[in-house]
Amino acid sequence: MANGHRLVHSSSICVTSTDPPFSNFDFVDKQFGDVASIRRLFSQARSYGCRTVVIETIPATGVIAEDDAELSSLFTDFAAAGLRRLSFWKAPIKDEEELTSADPASLLGFAILKRDSVASRGVEAWYVFESVMVKYPHKHNCVRGASRFHVRLGGAEFDVSGVLYCQQNGLNKACAQVALRALLGTRKPDQCLSYRQINHWGFEGTADFQPWNGLSVPQIQRVLRGAGEGFFDIDYTDSTEPDRSDLPPYQKFIYAGIESGAGALLGFRLGGEGIESARRHIIPFFGHTFNQDAWVPHAETAYFHVGEETRYLPSQAWASSFIGHDDNFGSNFCVPRLYIDVEKADYVVELFRDGCAYSGDTAEAVAADYLYSILPELKGSELRWLHRLIAYVEQQKVVLRAISLTSRQYIRHWRNAKDWQGGMEDRALCQAIQPLLPRQLWMVEVSVPELFPANLRKVGEIVLDATALPGPERDFRLFVCARAPGRLLILSEVSPDGVPSFFPVPSRLQSHTPLFRGRI
Repeated sequence: MANGHRLVHSSSICVTSTDPPFSNFDFVDKQFGDVASIRRLFSQARSYGCRTVVIETIPATGVIAEDDAELSSLFTDFAAAGLRRLSFWKAPIKDEEELTSADPASLLGFAILKRDSVASRGVEAWYVFESVMVKYPHKHNCVRGASRFHVRLGGAEFDVSGVLYCQQNGLNKACAQVALRALLGTRKPDQCLSYRQINHWGFEGTADFQPWNGLSVPQIQRVLRGAGEGFFDIDYTDSTEPDRSDLPPYQKFIYAGIESGAGALLGFRLGGEGIESARRHIIPFFGHTFNQDAWVPHAETAYFHVGEETRYLPSQAWASSFIGHDDNFGSNFCVPRLYIDVEKADYVVELFRDGCAYSGDTAEAVAADYLYSILPELKGSELRWLHRLIAYVEQQKVVLRAISLTSRQYIRHWRNAKDWQGGMEDRALCQAIQPLLPRQLWMVEVSVPELFPANLRKVGEIVLDATALPGPERDFRLFVCARAPGRLLILSEVSPDGVPSFFPVPSRLQSHTPLFRGRI
């Protein structure tokens, strides 16, 4: 069974109340030693209102048995020195019987802790093989790609919704392997990607197999391709690239990966060391915080340029922090969006959702180009919000936000939307449009600066085919439809000289509607 290590029966269970005078520090010191990532788990649980911690001893099975086998092949003196499954609960639980019947809503998260011993390398310590904690319940903490993880706790099975966290052991997994497993393991939580498989993909055809040194850029690319993942990446240290000042900043691709629900990776240099001698680290990102009172988007005079005549405000300007894991410290940290100096950022990877052929950043640029092309089609109406949209486009102050959706997700979002007056779309129109949609699309939401952050609403959207690559020149091969107050535009034809014409359809949505805020 792929996720057998989560569902295996335990050989012993210890149920402990965390009510005062229980001390997290004393407990972790006694049970696991001074391990920052484990302290972080207990700290998170405490902040979420944890009242019970359950520790189970479990046998090595599934991917943990694979992990032990790989370690044994690498180090003749490897010994499996401990394996525990922890769970954290909001409810007071007295014993194993109460645990089996516990309220699933009370579960805050679980962790599997592993202790590896290799005397020849001076290693014997507990670490977090994997954990999943629920999202911090703040409305402005946005995590779009969380998954449900099934886990046996005591005599019953439970679900936890979150993002997988993994920690390196310096033996068969370093920061690159754990960052990849965190994101890829969250994408497919029941298939349980093993480190042996990650290392097989990364080091295939390589004579020098030293997984404790991590993975190079080509090896990370091989892992992603081996896993069947679509992605866009930039190696800022690649000497064949133009001056890095000409390349887009890493923040754009992290944000796009987060908003698509697939996540992103950022590799960076530590301290002030030079490129050649620097120590490096890589961490996964999967969420962001939203600051509706951000000043910068309003104050900037030089907005992001798509071309000489086309500007827009990217929605990432309102993101204060990216949410990610750092395996050295623990899970679910907020990293200020501009904290890591662009000169220290060496490598960024934006992961795509299944079926996507290009980046969310590209989708925004293409949508901006299309928006200016369809502007004449939006004129001639008395609707106030259509007039406002046109004015903001002409002032080059529209806000764009690319969201990757399936056609079914988009139709559901469109069908359930209510404008400010409570109007809803004609269901027959939604049903008629659905067959025209590709299986995977980019919905690029169009809003304005005063509406987007405060009301979390938009004036319309441009829908793009996400399954085909954009051409080098402007064309409308990716255009699916565009929605604005009072009308829907469907591409009719493109003339030989590249001029598009559209078929307008009346829409019942007469003003602004809510942004997409669902989990993907």
